[in-house]
Amino acid sequence: MQREITEECTVFESNGEVVNAGWARKPVFIYNAEMSKTFGKHCEQDCYFINNGEVSLYISVENYGLEFAIKIAVADLKRGGVISDCVVKRLVLFKNELPEAGNKGELLYTDKRIQLQLTNTTDGRFLKCDFIDFGNKRNLYFNIALKKENGESLNELAPFERDRKYFYIKRFVPKFTASGVIRIGGLEYALDNKTARAYFDWTRFSKPRKHNYQRLSADCIIDGKRVSLCLASRVGDNRYGNENCFFVDGTLGKLSQINVKGTNGRLDRPWYFNAGISAVDITFKPFTVKGEPMAAVMDKTTVLFGRLYGQIKRIDYDKPLLLDNSQAHMIFNEF
Repeated sequence: MQREITEECTVFESNGEVVNAGWARKPVFIYNAEMSKTFGKHCEQDCYFINNGEVSLYISVENYGLEFAIKIAVADLKRGGVISDCVVKRLVLFKNELPEAGNKGELLYTDKRIQLQLTNTTDGRFLKCDFIDFGNKRNLYFNIALKKENGESLNELAPFERDRKYFYIKRFVPKFTASGVIRIGGLEYALDNKTARAYFDWTRFSKPRKHNYQRLSADCIIDGKRVSLCLASRVGDNRYGNENCFFVDGTLGKLSQINVKGTNGRLDRPWYFNAGISAVDITFKPFTVKGEPMAAVMDKTTVLFGRLYGQIKRIDYDKPLLLDNSQAHMIFNEF
């Protein structure tokens, strides 16, 4: 039985164990890393995905133990093709702090190839980057302002079955619009708040074992309504809540168990997502360029771009939400 949490609560008890497992429509879980009692690797990940139908931009910044990584991918959805690159620093002695508060804080990272600035504000975010020889092909520059809209978010807190001191906490926030510019080599993409959308994915965890994680996500306009989707594989004890959900104009619809079928190791083949008596019936088909899947491979992360076909009947069984030809992507992580 999934448990919806409606009141604010701390993530940890005094002994370091997770207090209330479940999910919420707003950020009710008060996270204080200093309260954790685990001795394994702690991971912090801030991920942004920006899309206007012509171009998609994926940005992920990660602290994982003594490792720091920046992963960026740019996909041209009209011409076809994707360029990606990553900066991975091993054995980092001084931690690069990620903003913990949603309305303040800043990350500024600089080395010989990249300068990245992520700034949180009360009304949104600012993202700025200069990346030399991005993908060993051309320089990348973007300067983007994200504006926060009204709406709900998906918040999940899960312990691990054998030891509740290990934890997984997630915020999936698909309620930003984007304006600014992306330049890569001689190409320039303009972003406008009327057509460009962005989601923010915030994850913190400490795990007793390795995981292979996958997530299907979309953030698009269907029949004049903003529709966002998050279907993810299991991490931790999900008896009280999981990441599976969809949004229509900012209102969250919670989903339970999703059955996923794919072809292992074949990124060019479709993936199938089903639940209930056809309550969810979705096919994800990857884009291909000259027979190859349109995917960005960055260290232990792969982002695969494609389209959705099928429907969600959970909204209205007499008038299901049709997803045909909606742009989407899948994210595969090893952590």
